Amino acid sequence: MTTSQLKRASHLILLCCLCQLTAGVKVLVSPQEEAVAHLGSTVTLSCQVQDSANEEELQWSRNNALINLQEGNRLSHSHLCVQNLTRDDHQVKFTCQLRRNTSVSADVKMSVLFPPVLSGEENVTVEETTEASLSCSVWANPQVVVSWLRDGAAVDLLKEGYTLYQDSREAKLIITKPYRNKHQGTYTCITNSAVFGQMTKLIHVTVRDKQMSFPLGPVIAGCVVVLCTALLAVLSRWSQISKCWK
Repeated sequence: MTTSQLKRASHLILLCCLCQLTAGVKVLVSPQEEAVAHLGSTVTLSCQVQDSANEEELQWSRNNALINLQEGNRLSHSHLCVQNLTRDDHQVKFTCQLRRNTSVSADVKMSVLFPPVLSGEENVTVEETTEASLSCSVWANPQVVVSWLRDGAAVDLLKEGYTLYQDSREAKLIITKPYRNKHQGTYTCITNSAVFGQMTKLIHVTVRDKQMSFPLGPVIAGCVVVLCTALLAVLSRWSQISKCWK
């Protein structure tokens, strides 16, 4: 048997031994599948090995990036403390796995409960007939229901020249052609949530007359024409003009 064949045989034997050692071994996490907690709180994730005759070394990862653990927090049982939860922790996947065989693993996804950042007032000035966009942040978990008011009355999207745009992070009320008598006023962006209640933001909209833009291009072109005409006139009479200087 050649050297390469011996290496292949030894690799196969090692692989078979690992499969036998790992057969039936499980990794369980608690809480399972999803951990739900409020913004700013602390969550402890637990992991343990089952159906193994020997102690197993465990490791944790956050979105596939390994996390450093203390030595006493690795064998057969392990705990991971996630402190001061932020919005960046929402939907992060934590994985606990055997160090010697990472295919034996279990995941838990973090679900952070947080309200939208919505408060205060804003002043917006727009020109008549020039499209304007009013926006408010609605990123929250769980998602919120958004509504718009103008001077305390519900905005009629169909009759009054509005378009509504919304994704998971932002809600926009677009005024396609603003007019002072129809669109000037105080708009209220309202979010409603079963967890966080109602939140609002005020946007004061002032509609001004459309400003006439200065026709800079035509003015420059006209000046160039006048200068060229004057220069040609001077050149055509240069002989007569030059006599005056003699």
